[in-house]
Amino acid sequence: MRRSRLPCGLQNDCRHAAQRQSKHSKPVDRQLGRRFAMAGLLLTILSTCVVSSNAQFVNRRVARWSVGNRVYGGAWYGAGGFNPYGGGQTAYGNSVRAQAELTMARGRAAQSQSIANENNEKARKQYIENKARYEELRREQREIIEARKAKEREAQHQRAINRKPKKPTDLYPRLAVDQLDRTTGEINWPGCLNGKDFDDDRQRIESSVQFIAQHGPDQRSAGIIDATAKQMKKNMSSVMKQFGFEAYSDARKFVSSLSVEGYYAMEEL
Repeated sequence: MRRSRLPCGLQNDCRHAAQRQSKHSKPVDRQLGRRFAMAGLLLTILSTCVVSSNAQFVNRRVARWSVGNRVYGGAWYGAGGFNPYGGGQTAYGNSVRAQAELTMARGRAAQSQSIANENNEKARKQYIENKARYEELRREQREIIEARKAKEREAQHQRAINRKPKKPTDLYPRLAVDQLDRTTGEINWPGCLNGKDFDDDRQRIESSVQFIAQHGPDQRSAGIIDATAKQMKKNMSSVMKQFGFEAYSDARKFVSSLSVEGYYAMEEL
């Protein structure tokens, strides 16, 4: 390295000192001159080292930043991410950006899945609570309905106990005088019941009615009249086919009233 000269200030000082010495004619100390020269030399070396070291440090940082971040056309990639305001792109930058976006997408998906799982759990919990409440309401409603039905059955049973049993005479009205002569036991049968199909039934009923007229009513005669009249109503289908519905209806009413005649006689006692 080339040796630097003394600074301008030291040179001027030395020149002025020589002039003053020549002017006043005083001898200059050689040792003092050497000291000034050495000081100037040290200052020059120090300033040169500082400037060169700073330049090398700046160059190293610029080189590392340029290589690590791949500066091309104003766009850079590195620890700071992708600069969208740059103009150029590289394969390395695209790969890093894709990995970053994939990681972010996975994070968002995991967050969304966590929120969905939490909402599903809340919905399931609410469903279980609603179902339990529904079952409880159904049970309460069933108990209310059962209690009401039991109360209604008890009321019906009580009414049945308090209800008087119906008598046979409450079912049908009594025959008129022109239909039955109660003193002789003679019966004026409807025309449709005078056929041969009803001969046996008519004879059985007439004998029982005449017995009641002569000897008074009894339970046996009343039962015979009732049972025979019911049997006649079962065999009256031929009457409807032969005489029509109107004749069948009148004959059925006549036989029904005749079936309770023995019970009417017993009530008169």
